[in-house]
Amino acid sequence: MADSPADVPAYPHATATRRTAADHHLLRRRMQQPSPHPDAGPVSADVDTGNTAAGVRLRTPSPSRTLIATLALLAVGVLFLATAVAPGADARPGPSRSWSPAAKTETVRILGIGEFSGALDRPVGFQGELRDGSGNVRPAGGGAHLAATIGKLRDQADNSLLLATGDAIGGTTPEAALLDDRPTVQFFNRLGVDGVGVGKRELEKGGTHLRSLVTPGCRTDEDCRTDPPLPPFHGATFPFLATNAAPAPDAAPTFPYSVHRVGEVRVGVVALTPPRTGDDDAMQLSDPMRALDEAVEALRFLGVETIVGLVHAHPVHGNLDPGACPEELGDLDVTRDLNPAVDALIVGASGGPATCRFLDAENDERMVVAPASHGRSVTVVDLAVDPATGDVVRPLTAAFNQTVNLDIAPDADTVEFIRQAKAAAAPAGRKVLGTAATEIPRAMNAHGESPLADVIADGQLAAARDRGADLALSNPDSLRTDLPAGPLDYATLHTVQPYGDRLYLVTLTGEELHRAFDHFADDIGDNGPAVSANVRYTVDTRRPAGSRVTELHVDGEPVDPAREYTVVANEFLTSPEFGGSPLASLDTRREADLTDIEALIRYVSQEGPIHAPEPGRVRVLR
Repeated sequence: MADSPADVPAYPHATATRRTAADHHLLRRRMQQPSPHPDAGPVSADVDTGNTAAGVRLRTPSPSRTLIATLALLAVGVLFLATAVAPGADARPGPSRSWSPAAKTETVRILGIGEFSGALDRPVGFQGELRDGSGNVRPAGGGAHLAATIGKLRDQADNSLLLATGDAIGGTTPEAALLDDRPTVQFFNRLGVDGVGVGKRELEKGGTHLRSLVTPGCRTDEDCRTDPPLPPFHGATFPFLATNAAPAPDAAPTFPYSVHRVGEVRVGVVALTPPRTGDDDAMQLSDPMRALDEAVEALRFLGVETIVGLVHAHPVHGNLDPGACPEELGDLDVTRDLNPAVDALIVGASGGPATCRFLDAENDERMVVAPASHGRSVTVVDLAVDPATGDVVRPLTAAFNQTVNLDIAPDADTVEFIRQAKAAAAPAGRKVLGTAATEIPRAMNAHGESPLADVIADGQLAAARDRGADLALSNPDSLRTDLPAGPLDYATLHTVQPYGDRLYLVTLTGEELHRAFDHFADDIGDNGPAVSANVRYTVDTRRPAGSRVTELHVDGEPVDPAREYTVVANEFLTSPEFGGSPLASLDTRREADLTDIEALIRYVSQEGPIHAPEPGRVRVLR
């Protein structure tokens, strides 16, 4: 995919797209060609169904597209009536129509990206690595290699559709964070992404932000340009999908489903967004399963029988082998109870890659796949479709997870695009956020205590106190360099802590907390995790592994085994991908709605000049 387009020609994605291998080849050749109408502002569709994605510049539709657009308008009535009159508990579509082994099938390739999180550059550390079935760790990911991998996977198929699960946006890389996710959207435009689900990060950033990614305020190339220049940003050329979003006048510009012409097959796409606590200006979310049933009714009214689902899930497994199927994925409510008309399900943010085949409610096989986060793998589902009926012949459907390896040539145009994005973000990256009174080293002392890791822990506790945190744990190994003395800007802070890990809150008993400290004592740094200033603990290295933490105090009091404590820690310490972390296995784990870099920025900005903490939080006996 070395010649992907800078601005993919616009298609009315929320209604239908028709793409073959030849189409994608043509799109890739148009990489640097200017739009035929550079002054045309984004189109905002005001029809009830949302059959045209806001922000998409429309071409004159073909008769077949016009027909599908008309049918989509009719579907709104179905969807509206389905919303007004609740279906019965057993109101599910019937099983697929019969298929004869003699019938010809057409292969429709579905490509899936999961929880991309703005990872234009390959992240450092575990977010930029993936293990194979033999347990070997290899580097994986990065926008340029992801583009090249998708190009190869497309070239292997006559017809394909590229989808992304929720949490596509976010600040893993500085250019994505500092330019308000516009480079991520532009990258997805260049890839030819056909639809993106809405996840927690999209919800956290709110409806106004999502609207700016679909319908930017600028109107002309000059207004939409960044200095130093990136290609002008005209908004997403793909729809954001949230099937269970309740319609409202000020809601985020999302759609309950989309229909795409892929070869001779029409494919419907639905996307479930998990409810979250607290008020949200982006959208109000309804019951996911009921909303999905209603969307399926509308799609089947349109004659669409091939349906693919996207879902954003909480991490549920620690599998790291892209070819394996973790049992925990089959235990998810959405996997078990999903409408049987959905032929394949792509799960994002599940805790790692997965390739599964589960039975649905009608005892029919369904592919359930999970791509690795941050662009480390691409899921591939080859649907075998009977073109006469549109039904998927599930026993003939195949799936696999393709690791985004670095042993192929990166897409040269994406390399150049990322260089431009970094240059465009550089001025904002140099804005001073605070100061450090002295240099704060990351190196550990004889007791395994890192002054810089202590600062990170203090910042995370300060940011999460109002979310119920009692103490903080920090991973010294996540720090890449010392914190320099003097003015501190975003670029400096990101260099110190480049992972962009989300922070999580985990509530556990004092007994469980003590066991967690014992687990971490030999695995992080020399002797144990960094802790916030209100924690003191002792490690006796002479004792057997698993019982080396002999004292543990929080707020000056010994930890009470029966009392509950809430810990804030970064994604690495709470992830299933980190060697069986005890914090990952607890069902009280929840997101703090912050990343580690956001917590550090707040701390640096609000606490005045930062000083190196006095040592003494950890005591080691040898």
